[in-house]
Amino acid sequence: MDRAAAERLVREACSNWRADSFLGGLSRVGQLALAGRASLVSFASGAVLIEEGDISSDVFLLVASYVKVTAALADGGWTLVAVRMSGDLVGELAGMSGAPRSASVRACGVAPVTAMRLGWSEFDAVAEEHPEVLRRLQETVSRKLTAATRRRVDFHHRSPTVRLARVLVEMADDFGQSVRGREIILPVDLKHMEWGELIGVSESTAYRALRELRNLVDAHHRRVIVTDLTGLRKVADGV
Repeated sequence: MDRAAAERLVREACSNWRADSFLGGLSRVGQLALAGRASLVSFASGAVLIEEGDISSDVFLLVASYVKVTAALADGGWTLVAVRMSGDLVGELAGMSGAPRSASVRACGVAPVTAMRLGWSEFDAVAEEHPEVLRRLQETVSRKLTAATRRRVDFHHRSPTVRLARVLVEMADDFGQSVRGREIILPVDLKHMEWGELIGVSESTAYRALRELRNLVDAHHRRVIVTDLTGLRKVADGV
């Protein structure tokens, strides 16, 4: 997009980007450098941004709304791997490795997903020109790998309730929205089955784990509300 369009996009959207997100952690110069090389795309709920197994290397910088990252199972089904929000980067691993896509990314929520799309060569060129973009890329990949490793360890050593508490705390810290004093709403629509997929358990086990956390979270609404983050953090830490 041209410079005027890039400046307008960044100016209007930057308030949606968390400070610790990929875009939110960049200076305005870095944000504009990426926007200037990107094309702006929009996806309705359920639309596919990235298809697992594809040989492609475009990266997407999420401007607004959120996406679900899913991986195929051997029995033909799929499982939820992660949720990414506005300000986040998706698709970078295929660009870095040159390997086929390892997961699918789908638009979710009521509002359309708006994203900046760049070919890997364009993204890489910006990273070479702006070292902060490269640093953010390295930090982003490191955080994702650390989170994946922790969940694999938790699967073998933590109860479903503790694992769910850890995921809820992580989401509350990353993109929770404060409402009514100390309560925090998680702005994602997930079913019990999907909460289970995130922690490696069945839908019924995820339901029981949410029930055990009922004094700390309110799961009776379309979106989970954390009512006691301090208490939830203690459960997540095994206290």
